[in-house]
Amino acid sequence: MDHSSTFVSNAYAPSMPMREQQAEIILARFMPPSLSQSDIPNHLSTYTPGEDFGRLAKLAKEFGLARIRNQKKQIRHGAPKLAITDNQELLKSSRDRQPALRYIFSGYSIWLELEQQKIDKNGVGDLEFAVKEAADEFHLGGAIPAPHVTALYGITTIATDQEAINIFRKDVITAITNRAEKQQHATAVKKLWPDLTATGILVGAEFDGVDGGEMDMAWAEVSFSTSPEHESLVSELYDIFYRRDATKLVAANKKEEFPPRTQPWVPHLSICYDNPAGFGSVLTRQSFEDFLRNKCPTLAAAAGSNDTTVKFVRAVSGISLWKTAGTMADWKCLDRFQFDCV
Repeated sequence: MDHSSTFVSNAYAPSMPMREQQAEIILARFMPPSLSQSDIPNHLSTYTPGEDFGRLAKLAKEFGLARIRNQKKQIRHGAPKLAITDNQELLKSSRDRQPALRYIFSGYSIWLELEQQKIDKNGVGDLEFAVKEAADEFHLGGAIPAPHVTALYGITTIATDQEAINIFRKDVITAITNRAEKQQHATAVKKLWPDLTATGILVGAEFDGVDGGEMDMAWAEVSFSTSPEHESLVSELYDIFYRRDATKLVAANKKEEFPPRTQPWVPHLSICYDNPAGFGSVLTRQSFEDFLRNKCPTLAAAAGSNDTTVKFVRAVSGISLWKTAGTMADWKCLDRFQFDCV
């Protein structure tokens, strides 16, 4: 088939000699007079639009244009460098994460925030790094949103977020600051919350309704010790939320719905949570010890064999109010009080 007939009817198609003559005229226009067809440089014989702006500018001028339309630089990239990945790293990155923690938490909670040691130029503290890195190390379905030591969990005596915030600002902060001021008068030292002393680590699992368990989850933590001063503070917080009307009830000879605290406080810094199935397979004491020693040197001392001796001491830098109803992904901070602002 004569493809020229696609656009021009055969009756008007030019003869071959005429075509050759037109081609020579066109070549002569764009080539210097001294060059013949055989003398065309290789780089021009494979000319790519956009490669020679001087030539295009000349053509634009011939056609009466002020500039080249849609002028774009042609960028040629070199061959990409191939990264050599260790087989173990490739295997690690390709592994699927564990399912997200399924346990449904409840109520509001009071968290203590510990002083952190900065480890990078962005100011990310060592505790914040630990909870995020643990989620990656153990391929968990989510990281704890912020490192903390729980003072009270699952407060259900509050109807709304605003009510919780009001109690936190008016009663909780006032109680802590008043106690610190009394301590300052007696000892000349003002500390809003006593330091916490790490005594070891714990990796375990709990099943709701089994051996007194209240949650379905596995966890890894750094454990801390309590003291009479700590217990007194936690009891005061408990009374604020659970026994606000205790005096009125006693005066009216009515039974208290929430009796005073009797169980000791068990302070701990949870590094990660998982579903119970992860205990013993993903989370083990040995794997957690290795993680602390290799990734979290500031916490590694807690992994010592004797869990009764002092490992390290951390100051409490603040207290915060969290809504912990729902899954861990639903948690949100409602208010925070930093101790350094006092």
